[in-house]
Amino acid sequence: MIQFIKNFALLSISTGIINIIEVITNAYISQKIGTTVLGSYSLIMNMFNFLVTISLFGVPLAITKIVSEKDELNDDKSIVKASRIGYKICGIISVIVCIITILFKDEICSIFLRNLQDDRIVILLALSLPFMAISSALCGYFNALRKVNEPVINEFLTHVVRSSIIVALVYLNSPTFLSFGISILISELLSFLYTYIMYKKDIKNHINTQRYNKNSSDVTKEILRISAPISFTSFVRSGLSTLKHTLIPLRLQKFGFSYDYALSRYGLIHGIALPFILMPSIFINCFSSLILPEYSRFYASKNKEKIQRITRKIFKLTFLASLYISFIIYISSDLLCFIIYKNVEVSYYVKVLTPLICIMYIDFIVDNILRGLDLQLDVMRINIIDVVTSIILIYFGVPYLGTFGYILVIYVSEYLNGLFSVNLLLKKIKLDFDFIDWLFAPAICLFIAFYITKLLVPTAQNIISLSLSILILTTISLSLYLLQQKTMKKNKA
Repeated sequence: MIQFIKNFALLSISTGIINIIEVITNAYISQKIGTTVLGSYSLIMNMFNFLVTISLFGVPLAITKIVSEKDELNDDKSIVKASRIGYKICGIISVIVCIITILFKDEICSIFLRNLQDDRIVILLALSLPFMAISSALCGYFNALRKVNEPVINEFLTHVVRSSIIVALVYLNSPTFLSFGISILISELLSFLYTYIMYKKDIKNHINTQRYNKNSSDVTKEILRISAPISFTSFVRSGLSTLKHTLIPLRLQKFGFSYDYALSRYGLIHGIALPFILMPSIFINCFSSLILPEYSRFYASKNKEKIQRITRKIFKLTFLASLYISFIIYISSDLLCFIIYKNVEVSYYVKVLTPLICIMYIDFIVDNILRGLDLQLDVMRINIIDVVTSIILIYFGVPYLGTFGYILVIYVSEYLNGLFSVNLLLKKIKLDFDFIDWLFAPAICLFIAFYITKLLVPTAQNIISLSLSILILTTISLSLYLLQQKTMKKNKA
């Protein structure tokens, strides 16, 4: 437990710094080169994520699951084999994807990146794939063994180097998309070198200890058993997701916007507003990444009672935290968006998207719990249903509803995915949803605190008044919630 708390604190601090760096970087880019270019960059990264999905082949998740289970069974031989075979598979597949991408770069640009004039970014992204794939596989090994220092430093190094190079090159008026490509390639290369060196150093511990399980299974088959079905559904899901994001500016154009203006709307919402509301999710994301190997251990030991007890606590804490964050973001969005982005439109979209925070945060947690319980295929099926539904709504709805239609699609997508995932988890572990205790009680406390705060401090015009608003909201909501919990315990007694 102490190790878990230490890992959580380390992940939270590092991820918090990374998110702040990314927000500042996006703010600088949007002010320097505009939201239209930011929209194009978002489309490029969606295409790149599809190539990454193919390159990974579901192996990092397979390594995390297998290594965590084998560590629980004291099987060092399988730990060594799983990690070595896993990163080699990622390396081979990613090199193949890299070559194919470079050979067909013109076709990729014409299909996915309509207004891209400099295709050198596609070559640079392709060259970074092997480094990213192997690094991700090795991070899966470290996460399984609860050694989060290496993945944390790896992630931190990647984002800091990438953001620094982008800002420097954009400041020097280097070609924009070339700057993006160079920053990604260099950051992924450094990330790979660091992770590989740390892996070679750490794996010696498992080679030297000679802890072998007599029933050690064929690790290669285990990796393929987990990764093959995951990879297929991941390809489908990622491919559909790339199609979905490519369609958004095209269907906004059908509404009557110019393509550049449609890209600007897409960049404003997808590249700025959504990352802003997701910035506080650092704690949720860190926690969810740590619980995956823990649930794999619970699943391997068939500890059903512990799974139920911990899941109940996680639901209660996550709903409380996500609702609180929603109100904080709503209160602070006007002032912070003006300070960071110098763009009043961002605040409007942030407020519109704030009600999504609760379902998005709980979905982060639930998806990793389901993967830990060997339900990764079900997670992928839900994701595919979500993306297919989104594509249909984007294709038919956005040309008639414009930007409002795009926001509506985001709402349908997030709630459809979240509710399906929560329902699947509760059925799997045979746990009832406690609506009153988990959701209704904290929501009522926060609503009351919010309206009292608005009466006392109507608008947050500066940092002092914003800090006062947050302090009042926190104090009142926490007091009401603790009083409510005490009353419920008395009633139960």
